[in-house]
Amino acid sequence: MFENLFNSSQGGSFNNPVLVAANLIAAFLLSLLIAIVYKKTHKGLSYSQTFVLTLIITGMVIAAVMMVIGNNIATAFGVFGAFSLLRFRSAVKDLKDMGFLFLVLAVGMAVGTNNHIIALLTTIIVLSIILILTRINFGSIRKFDYILTFILDTRQAEENSYKSIFLKYLKSNSILNIKTKEDGQVLQLSFSIKFVSESDLEIFINKLENLTGVSEVNLITAKNDIEY
Repeated sequence: MFENLFNSSQGGSFNNPVLVAANLIAAFLLSLLIAIVYKKTHKGLSYSQTFVLTLIITGMVIAAVMMVIGNNIATAFGVFGAFSLLRFRSAVKDLKDMGFLFLVLAVGMAVGTNNHIIALLTTIIVLSIILILTRINFGSIRKFDYILTFILDTRQAEENSYKSIFLKYLKSNSILNIKTKEDGQVLQLSFSIKFVSESDLEIFINKLENLTGVSEVNLITAKNDIEY
């Protein structure tokens, strides 16, 4: 039974219900793994739960389609003719989403034609590469990790009183914006910053908040912002 299950001819006739069920479950599990990695590595503001569910559904549907087609050319033209009638009205917001969609299509096709080893290895290797590249933030041109904003009252402290804290805890910083209030005596400052060590983040904030004349300290991560 198991010999027939995993050694069926590629693209053959799928009349064994156990084989069909096994392929659909395999497509589901591999597509689910792809969807999980997509969710973990997604950046920016274009995340869609619907797209994640679509990844899983697409993998299973493609596997089913490949089992339906088999070696029948006429059936293949009929199936793809039916698919050509579909119109996708939701534009892909992130080009990386297209890559995940193609990955699911490839895995679904491999499972549906009984190429289980190809499906499994493709999923493992491609997802591993995605995780590694995401971990090292490959391709990013951003030089800073956080956006820092605070208000400095020059009537209570010198204009550069925060510089000593910057020198001690920051690897680099760049002024983004200066907004003046109350005849230029109160400054609203915005910086792009990068820490020497991420573990010093809370200490840095506390030091800055306790500085005379400094108030409304806010730190926003820039790591997941969309780059244009």
